[in-house]
Amino acid sequence: AFREWVAGVIPALRQEQVVAIDGKTSRRTTSKAAAAPLHMVSAFAAEVGLVLGQVATDQKSNEITAIPQLLRTLDVAGCIVTIDAMGTQTAIASEIRERGADYVLCVKDNHPKLLDSILLAQAGVGGALQAVSTWESHNHGHGRDEWRRCWAFEAGDRLYKGEQWCDLKSFALVERTRTVGEKTSVERRYYISSFAPDAEKFMHAVRSHWEVENRLHWCLDVQFGDDYARARAGHVAHNLALVRHIALNLIRLNTSVKTSIKTKRLLAATSDEFRATLLGFEVNEDDDD
Repeated sequence: AFREWVAGVIPALRQEQVVAIDGKTSRRTTSKAAAAPLHMVSAFAAEVGLVLGQVATDQKSNEITAIPQLLRTLDVAGCIVTIDAMGTQTAIASEIRERGADYVLCVKDNHPKLLDSILLAQAGVGGALQAVSTWESHNHGHGRDEWRRCWAFEAGDRLYKGEQWCDLKSFALVERTRTVGEKTSVERRYYISSFAPDAEKFMHAVRSHWEVENRLHWCLDVQFGDDYARARAGHVAHNLALVRHIALNLIRLNTSVKTSIKTKRLLAATSDEFRATLLGFEVNEDDDD
């Protein structure tokens, strides 16, 4: 019902829209009798800021089994699906391609041989390898100086068991250099993708994926108190998590007032007219009730 509602209130996702898939734990939804707190894996349309769907992981499972279940319920054809390192699995890459989407998957130490092959290829071991595409940006403000750079390469046959990754075409190095005062830090991350090497597209996908933390998980915790919710019995925690997603989507969809999520929640609680508008009802100005 949630997915049907979302499909009805937003237009079809445009081509190359980034759909970020990530999990969040509602930390206090557990007790001594429960094996683990509620963990929801959500699909987040970064451009419009809406939750498209979600699946709760089983008590004895994790995101690796939940992500394919979620993908099978979504229409992501033509989109770019981004997942962090836990979801970097060959079966998940194949599921994304079967759904008609491209993938951008983060590679970390959970795939050490694949990561090593990326590092060796990028370093030119086994023959020089030039980046097909490069991109960089520079931001200065709030006392910090930040450079973001991306190098995109053709995957070719350089990557470890590259043939096991469905339609693998490219990999990329994303580097962020930040200087605050006299302290400089450098962070590097590596990604594989099913689209042709395009550094700007890689950076757009990566930065859009980061938004799931700021525009979804942070909002759920700070504005809706998700981490402080102590509902535990039966399906209550799961149901309330779904209601929070509905409320967040309703607030994001409303453009009648330009203000914060916190203020819109307050208006919805105190103004019958605004609440009716938020819920999509037509307000009859002649009705005194």
